[in-house]
Amino acid sequence: MLSSILPLLLPLLTLLSLLTPTLSFSAHDSYSLIRQTTSLISFTPTGFGFAPGGIANLTSLSFYIAGSVTSEENWEAYFLLRRYDNEERFLEEFSEAEDNKICMATSESLISPTDILLDLSDPSLWQTPLTSTTTFTEETQGLYFLTFQRCRPEGEDKKHKLSLKFHHHFCNLGTDLHTCNDHLSEGEQPLPTLYLLFGFAYTLSLLLWFYIIKKAKSSETSSSGSRLIVKDIKVHHVHHVMTFLLVVKVMTVYCDALRWHYIRWTGSGEAWSVFFYFFSFLKGMMLFLVILLIGSGWSFVKPFLSDKEKKIVFVVLFLQVFDNIAILALSGQIEGTSSYISWSQILHLIDLICCAAVIFPIFWQIRRLEEAVAADELAEHSIRKLTLFKQFYQLVVAYIYFTRIIALLISTNLGYKHAWLQEFMTEGVTLLFYMLVGYKFRPIEKNPYLQVKGDSDDEDEGLNLEEFGLNEGDDDDEMSNPSTGPNAL
Repeated sequence: MLSSILPLLLPLLTLLSLLTPTLSFSAHDSYSLIRQTTSLISFTPTGFGFAPGGIANLTSLSFYIAGSVTSEENWEAYFLLRRYDNEERFLEEFSEAEDNKICMATSESLISPTDILLDLSDPSLWQTPLTSTTTFTEETQGLYFLTFQRCRPEGEDKKHKLSLKFHHHFCNLGTDLHTCNDHLSEGEQPLPTLYLLFGFAYTLSLLLWFYIIKKAKSSETSSSGSRLIVKDIKVHHVHHVMTFLLVVKVMTVYCDALRWHYIRWTGSGEAWSVFFYFFSFLKGMMLFLVILLIGSGWSFVKPFLSDKEKKIVFVVLFLQVFDNIAILALSGQIEGTSSYISWSQILHLIDLICCAAVIFPIFWQIRRLEEAVAADELAEHSIRKLTLFKQFYQLVVAYIYFTRIIALLISTNLGYKHAWLQEFMTEGVTLLFYMLVGYKFRPIEKNPYLQVKGDSDDEDEGLNLEEFGLNEGDDDDEMSNPSTGPNAL
């Protein structure tokens, strides 16, 4: 299986390397940028939370509109830093302004006394650096979003390409409460410490897993029978894949901790972002590979699912991983146009559809087996094994749904000051999921879930269980002790 997946990994790794410069962007960073655009732009799609004492510095270094534009045309261009209650309210106003061609800074229904405006309407000032610096107080603190907009004169349909060079710097007070040197949004400041603590937790889990594997290897014994090979404690190849997954997860969490640390104190975490997204990609691939090996191991999928159904499983899982990469790439984009927002929502929807659709072939096959089964003991045995796989995959889907829906809904209700709680819940559930899977499928004596009957059907299919770390074993143990299988989850 690994040899068949590696050719698929290579093009995705290449894609990830191309996306890395985009992914490394942070809305909390100082940057210089040139853009050609004709539309409304959001430079901080997720917003920045300013606490009392925080400072926002906006600087336009140069600005140019292609084509002949005169002051008599009565058009406006500006950078606007505006406070919103939450991200949903910003997205609603942003979409309305773009769809209905509303000037956000001059519309009477939208103007707020806390607005920070950098006006670029006067062509004589385009090549002159313009700066706006604001210090926030108890009254003006909040979640702010930075946008750029060019409002065309009424009745004008002609589009002009804009070229701009812009610099912004956002910060909050640091630990000394006197210097504005913390580049994290309020609500994100606990993240470096949070990820570091989770890194320690995953490291302890990895050391414990190494100990379990080492102990199992030292206790391996074997005895031969007429047709079955039974090993009291067997370390399968799938356990080594699980080890690699845990190593990658540890590296991902530590890289994320370092990334947030450098963003906090330097305003940029580009170098660590490269490593973080690389390990995130590997983690996503390895997680679904482990799910396939533990949940099916081919010994569960091969005899009961048709070729078409197996292809559905692999295509959906592959699409799931690719979709995760696309979401990461999109979330790192600087621009926040309506198309950006729409595609982001579509990708998240595909993400959820993949998680739900992959279990459908299992349900279809169970239904067909239930209709066909009578007094055939082998058919009943097949149904029970397939039901175990369904229950295990329900655990996986529940984990994915929590990390993608429930945690997001909770964070929306918590507000921007408690944004770190979403990451805490997501990583906490992930750690619990890893621990449950590792505990249930660790190498123990006569683990029934990893013992697969070597009947003639498997031989006819040409199934090599050893390739997937699954040896032939005794099914009677599995039937008599189901509590050690995935139904215990």
